Amino acid sequence: MCALRNDINVPNVMANTAGDLATRLVGSDGERLYAVFEFIEGESPERPSSEDYRRLGELMKALHSGADAIMQSKPEDWVLNRPVYDIQHAVREPLRHLLQFESLSEENKRRCVSVAEEIENRFRALEPDRRFIHADLHFGNMVVREPSWYCLDFDECGYGHRALDLGVVKLHLKNRPDALECWAHFEHGYGDMPSQDALAVGTAARIFYMAGKIPVRQDIESLRHDPDARIGTYLTWIEDELA
Repeated sequence: MCALRNDINVPNVMANTAGDLATRLVGSDGERLYAVFEFIEGESPERPSSEDYRRLGELMKALHSGADAIMQSKPEDWVLNRPVYDIQHAVREPLRHLLQFESLSEENKRRCVSVAEEIENRFRALEPDRRFIHADLHFGNMVVREPSWYCLDFDECGYGHRALDLGVVKLHLKNRPDALECWAHFEHGYGDMPSQDALAVGTAARIFYMAGKIPVRQDIESLRHDPDARIGTYLTWIEDELA
């Protein structure tokens, strides 16, 4: 995050009393790392306009280009210890969570198996391309303090095909009547896009990954409300992407 500040706006990471950016705390569940960030006063756009989507496209492209430059400046043996969004992480683990979920209907479990097989077969073409991705860049993870937009929440960042990042945006446009217009503005802001096939598979994999979170995040009240119907909607979106 500190290195990316040359390309995008992110909050400063606050050092602890020892001068370290991360604090290690040991509890009954093991060791955890904590970081404290500066408070950015601003708001997240509640109803982003098509122009906002263009700016989001510009921000995502700046993040991707900046990350590529950082990685190129590192020695070949330098590794950032972050998740890899490969077939195992993006498809098989979510499928396991879904099939073990007692609230999911048998019909939707069969659909999960079917779409997982299709995603996995088509995902193989994307898997060798592993570059840094935010993995959750949407308007809810940004703070706007004009003229600056601040990018937040790098909790899920890791390595994967850039279509997975672009799929986050397509997922958040699913319920908007002006989705095509907003997506066109986003594409204009981002610039050089991957192929339509790559976008479809990246979006499908992202939606499936999010569906797989529903069974393990039943501590969130909104996800406890008719989860079978929610997952069914996600599966329909995936099927539409892969059609």
